[in-house]
Amino acid sequence: MSDATKDPAAPPLAAYALWLVPTVPEQSEKFQNLITDLASLEQPSPVFSPHITLIHPIPLSTRLRDIHAGVKQAIKTTSSKHSLEKFTVDLNPAQKGDKYYQSVLAPVNLPNEALSSLREAVEDVFALKNLPEYFPHLSLFYGGVSPKRRDEIAKIANEKIGELGKVEIGEIAIVSCVGTAEKWEVVGREKLS
Repeated sequence: MSDATKDPAAPPLAAYALWLVPTVPEQSEKFQNLITDLASLEQPSPVFSPHITLIHPIPLSTRLRDIHAGVKQAIKTTSSKHSLEKFTVDLNPAQKGDKYYQSVLAPVNLPNEALSSLREAVEDVFALKNLPEYFPHLSLFYGGVSPKRRDEIAKIANEKIGELGKVEIGEIAIVSCVGTAEKWEVVGREKLS
């Protein structure tokens, strides 16, 4: 994550998030290169690590060891119903979003029963209520740009990378999301299997 840019349109956050991160190095590198390329189209736009947000927000007052324990419990609960070994999600083509942190994204092709179960287990473990409807996606670009420009950037993303396809997910990253994207930090990881 780069601290070279500070977008004044970026809303600061103050919570932990759980991210599903690509496992296969070639996939992760492909997405990281795309995210970096897209960020360079609009300054200042942050560069961030490829991820699919599983859940946000977990209060900052939650102890890190309790987050690790909760994630392990959610993985165990989900694993009793679905195999998380070689867990994959299918991504649809890039499209514009309507929020700063969803400016351009690749939605996860639904339904995905394992993903839905994992999300539900995490909600239960952390007793998170009244969350917005879950919209799983791989973020590709954050920026305070117009809807028209978001469409243009989504088109560029699709031209650069072609079919996004299946992404293998092997771990959950625990991320301290304090401030804007360039300040976010992975503070822990848990393997799915």
